[in-house]
Parts: sequence; C-alpha cells; structure tokens
Amino acid sequence: MFLILFILSIAVFVYLLYVLLKPEKF
Repeated sequence: MFLILFILSIAVFVYLLYVLLKPEKF
C-alpha cells in the first residue's frame, strides 16, 4: 500500500515540474 502512495507522490511531483516548465501547455 505504501509503495502505491510513494509512486503516486512521485507522479504528482513530476507532473507539477512539467506544468512549471511548460506553463503555456497548461
């Protein structure tokens, strides 16, 4: 269960970085 939460946390973090690096893609 913890592993799933860990993966989701990384996925959200990467997604936020992508949005910050490409604001026009928002």
